[in-house]
Amino acid sequence: APHRGDVKAVETIRSVLGSCFSHPPKSGREGMATSSDRDEVNIAWHDITYDVPVSGKPNKQVGEERAAEEKNPRKRILHGLSGYVKAGQVVAVMGPSGSGKTSLIHVLGGRREYGVRGVFVINGESHENTRCLLSDLGYVTQEDVLMTSLTTRETLMYATRLRLATRELDVGKGPGQNASRAGAISAIVDKAIDDFDLERAANSPIGVTGQGGISGGEKRRLVIAMECVHKPKVLLLDEPTSGLDATTALLVVNKLRSIANGENCGHRAAVVTSIHQPRSSIMPLFDSAVLLADGREVYCGPTFTPLPNGGLSENGVIGWLKDVGYPCPPFESPPDFVMDLINTRVEEVDAGRDADKTGASQDAAETGGKPRVHDRAVVVKELTQSWLTSPRRDEYLRVGDEISSMDISSSSAKSGFRRRSSFVVWCTRFGALFSRTAVYKIREPSALATQAVNSVLVPLIVGSIYFDLPLTVSGAGDRLSAISLIVLVQAFMAFDQLLLFPKERGLYLHESNGGMYGTGVYYWARIIVESVSIIAFAIVCAVISYEMFHLDDSLDGRITFCVIIIAVTMAGASFLTMIGSLCKSFEQTNALAGTLLIILMLFDGNWINRRNIPVYYRWLADVSFLGYAVEAAVSSDFKRHDFVCTVRALQEEGCVPLSGIQILRSLDFDPDSTWPKFWLLVAVSLCYRL
Repeated sequence: APHRGDVKAVETIRSVLGSCFSHPPKSGREGMATSSDRDEVNIAWHDITYDVPVSGKPNKQVGEERAAEEKNPRKRILHGLSGYVKAGQVVAVMGPSGSGKTSLIHVLGGRREYGVRGVFVINGESHENTRCLLSDLGYVTQEDVLMTSLTTRETLMYATRLRLATRELDVGKGPGQNASRAGAISAIVDKAIDDFDLERAANSPIGVTGQGGISGGEKRRLVIAMECVHKPKVLLLDEPTSGLDATTALLVVNKLRSIANGENCGHRAAVVTSIHQPRSSIMPLFDSAVLLADGREVYCGPTFTPLPNGGLSENGVIGWLKDVGYPCPPFESPPDFVMDLINTRVEEVDAGRDADKTGASQDAAETGGKPRVHDRAVVVKELTQSWLTSPRRDEYLRVGDEISSMDISSSSAKSGFRRRSSFVVWCTRFGALFSRTAVYKIREPSALATQAVNSVLVPLIVGSIYFDLPLTVSGAGDRLSAISLIVLVQAFMAFDQLLLFPKERGLYLHESNGGMYGTGVYYWARIIVESVSIIAFAIVCAVISYEMFHLDDSLDGRITFCVIIIAVTMAGASFLTMIGSLCKSFEQTNALAGTLLIILMLFDGNWINRRNIPVYYRWLADVSFLGYAVEAAVSSDFKRHDFVCTVRALQEEGCVPLSGIQILRSLDFDPDSTWPKFWLLVAVSLCYRL
């Protein structure tokens, strides 16, 4: 029997294909939902420019007037863009790679603030950016930022808990109400799973592409669902159809159409999405199209014009191109024609400069009778200049000016939801992040497995080598080496920080930039989850190594050694977390962390006597947290013992019995340094965390 999701998908495809060519998508008043306009957001942007700094050698041949600019060279990504999106509309941002589509989406979403100039008008009120809409904005990135070991339902649940942390939910004992907040969140998640056709993948781990898990289409719908659980008034998407087949892409865009119409949210939403090269049946689902090339406007306006009979005319982007002398040839897909026309490539530009203009080939089937232009940069320049002086642009901007003239008192972009107290919001976010981090850490093979090997298997191996160390002068060096190895192993125990944090970086940046939580609550939730496993495994390692080495047989000695091992493990975890946050890839973190830890290890007092360290390296011994731990642990054990000589050592080497304090002083260790070095470890751990 066919799966319910399959039947639902087939029915959706049939309805979409039928509506694309028989009835235009409703927008504006026709697609109005039951709620009032106060629940909707309209945005207009005027003369938006976006500059980014570039690195390079300054040009010495520039004039004095450009000397200041050459000191801080910048590249302009967006050149004076203007446009608008109203509630109930879906606007497509189209253009070739490098045209500025993603940059425009970032700017509209408030993800780019530095280097951005222009004015954003939100329901008649001017702003420098759109950060004021974060609580009512959904933002879908081009790359899927997901925790691969979580299931679809868990991912939606945590996203809902974080998104709705600031809002009071409808909880009570009345009809249609949920008895608790958890029940209300569960109901929202169930509805999202049903609305976005994720029933089949609800309890499946997300996984990694090519290594099992849910499909690419399900991932895209999941990411969109995560950004819609709070019923956003504005939804921004960066190429949501990339990597999907044509049918799945059609279903995704149709879902955007339904979101804009307010079919699931109770209010219409303003939707802006970048899309690379849509199929012909997708184009009618967009109310407006913004064509970009080299960061400049090529066209902004309707993708079609509705006819009285319910059909769609070509008096939109295709009609404008025909007016300026570039008609779409027969039998060619309009989106493909548009993208081919404005697709500029370096090799084509270079070739066009050297090409003989009289040698331009003609192909009526592909160009509609117009000579082919090899240098597409010329085409783009011609189109941008034609658009700047086009009456269509004036009409388009005139409609956008209606947003600027809106009465602020009658329309509001602020949410009408009841707000919770700041403390309750912080606790809610902390609980969600703590739970998600714990589940992810437990399920991620590279996390607990690495810690278990370092804290259980390696101490057993080292303990078997240094088993039952004798209290002899010759055995004192072995005690020092055994303790040094255990300290080094525990410093690497939290090596999973180098593996997991780079994976979580993208998700953290996406959620924190979206206003879902601040750095502080994420930091504390993550630290506490890590600390639980770190302390547990550190205790296991300390017990195994202490008993196998047969160190001082006293409760005080055991507790002191255990506390020192916990402290050095926490310091190592803090050190690795710091390195992981500074580097952008696992390769960088692995190389840097390994190198630095080995350098610190060499100056821990075991590999070279501190008195013999060259003067120019002695500062490393003073900053080595591994040296703090080794000195603290060795001092705690050695000062409790006297070391005797074996019979052979007395006969052959003239051995002299030594006290533990004498050996400590020969190593340049302070016998009373146990607790001062412990507190140094605590201080170092805090500094690395900061």
